[in-house]
Amino acid sequence: MEAGLSTKNAPSVWVVVPHFLIGAIGLLIASVFSVVHYDHFLGYHITPEILSITHLMILGWVIMVIFGALYQLIPVVMEVKLYSEKLAYATLVIMVFGVFFLVSGFLKFDFKFTHNIAMGGTFIIIAVLLFAINTLKSAAASPKKSISRLYIIASGLYLLLNVSLGLFMVMNMSYHWLPIAHTQFLKTHLVVGLAGWFLMLIIGVAARLMPMFLIVHKTREDLLKKGFYLINAGVLMAFVLAWIPNYPTLLFALSLLLVLAGVILFLWFNYDVFSKRMRKKLDAGMKPTAVALSILALATLAFIAVYIGDAFFGLPAGRLEILAGILMIYGFFTGLIFGQTYKTLPFIIWLFYYQKLVGKQKTPLPGQMYNSKLVNLHTYSFVVTILLFIIGLLFSIKYVVLAATLVMLFTNTVYAINASKLIFHKKQTK
Repeated sequence: MEAGLSTKNAPSVWVVVPHFLIGAIGLLIASVFSVVHYDHFLGYHITPEILSITHLMILGWVIMVIFGALYQLIPVVMEVKLYSEKLAYATLVIMVFGVFFLVSGFLKFDFKFTHNIAMGGTFIIIAVLLFAINTLKSAAASPKKSISRLYIIASGLYLLLNVSLGLFMVMNMSYHWLPIAHTQFLKTHLVVGLAGWFLMLIIGVAARLMPMFLIVHKTREDLLKKGFYLINAGVLMAFVLAWIPNYPTLLFALSLLLVLAGVILFLWFNYDVFSKRMRKKLDAGMKPTAVALSILALATLAFIAVYIGDAFFGLPAGRLEILAGILMIYGFFTGLIFGQTYKTLPFIIWLFYYQKLVGKQKTPLPGQMYNSKLVNLHTYSFVVTILLFIIGLLFSIKYVVLAATLVMLFTNTVYAINASKLIFHKKQTK
């Protein structure tokens, strides 16, 4: 058993597991949408189809799973019980309704604020607010003061800020409250969401779990502290600039450079952890994680290219934005979730069924509760998906993009089958 994952503070398994199940369903729906609308990846980045796929991936998959995982990991990272399990259940239900209405609104999006978008946005803001209350209340009760705690608290605040900004952005398109281009708000929406929420959260959790899983006793926490200030400075600068018409573009570039510096420090931290690890052989869960961290470096380069501009590379408008989004959302975040599913979910299920049977009867190991061959299969196909997307988008090859979406659907289906094997595990008795 991984040290630290078994804790008396852990919530009920039924708080955590439904998030993984619903997240896998959201991922599959987004995959089907991607196959059906594959040609839209070669167009501009703001279309009803691309908005629907993006928000299904972010809200219906990534955030859904992260919510569930955090309910389990907060007791590990902060050594405290979750503030309210009932609040977690309510958050899940409201979030599902929010994603449904928002995506249905985006499917018919014509740059106007509709009732479905209003309902979806409202539900999502309420869900995120409840999640923030639950996690921040938990953090406030924690006796452990660490850099991981700071990252997680900051990420929760940025999530709430970003969904509010997203709703305001759509409303401003219809009512023109501020004479600011929607693309200016969109850039900030991406920075606050990807760097403020996702990246801060990933760093906060990884700072604790990576050394734990790889058995590293002494880490370069100073790198994470410097990164915390750099990323925060960059995100807050980008947010302030969003409200200033015709601001100097060099200032936005500076905000991205600050975030980039923080990312480099995070990658340095992970390199240091990997180089010092006592567990040399990577298990099934760590392989997708290692791939995801490699893709983060590619995603960083892609976002730098976005700032330089599509025209400089001879690409159609919006192409680099789509590529950067795929590398970050499907490449980095999804790859990381794939890997950490097999590092956390088996132990959650194992604890529920077998913790009280230890020493009384033979029980399966957590690693025996899923198919490691399927993990390897969808890890390899995941890498193929990313490579096909890069080739298809950079060289505008329509059928390579189609192939990418089909391999993506295969990858996500294999993952969903393996995750379902865990979720619907049948207790083994003598």
